[in-house]
Amino acid sequence: MSEKEFDEKAFEQSLKGKMGWKCPCSLEIVDKKSELKTVQCKNCGKIFKTNKDTDLCFDCEKKK
Repeated sequence: MSEKEFDEKAFEQSLKGKMGWKCPCSLEIVDKKSELKTVQCKNCGKIFKTNKDTDLCFDCEKKK
């Protein structure tokens, strides 16, 4: 085992230990992209993040 491979495994083990993960497949969660998108409200112009297909912020949806 090369020094680089040893360092990578040590880093992986310390990362899993800090996050409380025990399974090596759990590290795949870190690589996933967020499903949130940035949207500007058509009514008030507020910029917010959401995973819904909407053009209105939460406040404007309540008023509607």
